Amino acid sequence: MDFKDLSYVLAIAKHQNITKAAEALYITQPTLTKFLQNLERDLGQKLFKRLGNRYVLTYAGERYYHMATQILKMYQDFETEVSDIN
Repeated sequence: MDFKDLSYVLAIAKHQNITKAAEALYITQPTLTKFLQNLERDLGQKLFKRLGNRYVLTYAGERYYHMATQILKMYQDFETEVSDIN
């Protein structure tokens, strides 16, 4: 798992739609769909409930979203701190 993976899940949660999230990420919809399928398989948990074209976070998805947000925030804070040193 890397920062890209975290960003992909956050984009799906934000847009609640794979096509719109893929457009925002500048990737194809099939690429994002395959990513999500592989991630959910690897985790053994569904992160999203599919309601028609909408993707709504499950409880596991909410936890993933929360942690991903914290991880990306900590990394941004670190980058800011390091850039202030130079």
